[in-house]
Amino acid sequence: MARDYNIEPTATVNINDVPLAVERVTNTVLQALAGEEPTAPAVRLLLRRYAATGRDDVHDALEPALTRALDIWPLTGRDEHAGWLMLFAEAAGVSDDARVHDAMAGLASSVQASWGRGRLIAAAAIGVDACLRAAGADERVGNLQAAIDELERLVADAYRPGEGVTTAAPGGRPRLADHISTASALLTAFEHTGRLPYSMLAEELMQFAARTLADAGAPGFFDGETGSKPFALNCEAASVLCRLATLHGSDEYRGAAVLAAGADYGRDAGRILRWLAPEAPQLGLAGAVYGLAAADCHSAL
Repeated sequence: MARDYNIEPTATVNINDVPLAVERVTNTVLQALAGEEPTAPAVRLLLRRYAATGRDDVHDALEPALTRALDIWPLTGRDEHAGWLMLFAEAAGVSDDARVHDAMAGLASSVQASWGRGRLIAAAAIGVDACLRAAGADERVGNLQAAIDELERLVADAYRPGEGVTTAAPGGRPRLADHISTASALLTAFEHTGRLPYSMLAEELMQFAARTLADAGAPGFFDGETGSKPFALNCEAASVLCRLATLHGSDEYRGAAVLAAGADYGRDAGRILRWLAPEAPQLGLAGAVYGLAAADCHSAL
């Protein structure tokens, strides 16, 4: 799995530094790809940045990076397959290359083969999330209902009302990755099915994370196990918060769902992104997850 970085709080910066940081991250990723193998988040970032900007240099780097990714993924461990599947699910929306769809099918099969084998909650939830996205991108890939069933099995095993999701003994410290990854998978399931219990449980999990893992008076979340504030997980948390903010911005959704009182997820996500903005461009390919989070938050901030 990709290395995460523990980021300490810095001075709050202006919100205009978020798009500036995204540009700097994009440039850093382009430079790194000149000498390093592509990662799934880095290629996903290039896909989104080219769609958003049409930059020639992004286009010129994207095509060989995606081609190389198709060669790389079969050589990677199964714990990385969900990330590659998310990449190819996004690429399928803009590429007619049959190899992309073949890769999706192979990766979905690999991820599904691990279901129900007692893996960590976060790893299992990321796999379900990836399969849901792949099935949505190409109905010939994977099985949407099977992914929904696995998500419900996972939640039934790990969720405790008022206590979030955990496989630890009672009183064990909550893991940030479990809550972020499960909430993301639940939101993806809601996007495909429209079932309100999925999105409402995602909100409950983020509320639990806010009560138990948020840094009082400062942006970001701690991990209960390590006591650190991981960079990548905080980027992913910002993405989930922005997806919730988008739902809260819908009159139809507000009229149908039970919402957490006083929640302002766009504000909370913006604080995280502004806090991480100075560090993100310094992390090379590992900073790509910041650009992905900022893209998810574009309409919510």
